[in-house]
Amino acid sequence: MSEYFSPANRCVRVIREAPGPDVPIIPKKEKWEHLEDPEALRREFEFSSSQNLIYFLEDVIQMQESLDHHGKILVDHNRVIAQVSTRTLNRVTELDVEWAAKVDEIYEDIRRSR
Repeated sequence: MSEYFSPANRCVRVIREAPGPDVPIIPKKEKWEHLEDPEALRREFEFSSSQNLIYFLEDVIQMQESLDHHGKILVDHNRVIAQVSTRTLNRVTELDVEWAAKVDEIYEDIRRSR
């Protein structure tokens, strides 16, 4: 098994040119995007500071706990991509729409107050 981890067997690819069709680029979204297969809601949020991003994440995590419904959250530098669906049904339900609306409220509150 040690040969598996040898430097000769490592494959690292660095992309230096513009991304091709196999590298997905997610454009900035102002509204929730409705995805299919599996069905989900997704939106990108951008922050002017790391502290605002942290406030957002803390509030979203607390909100998820209070709803007992959790989405996916991807953090990339000053951006957060949030995605939600009801996994047991593989579709968007009223609870997902409520989750998305609450995330929007949190985002707007942080944008206005900080």
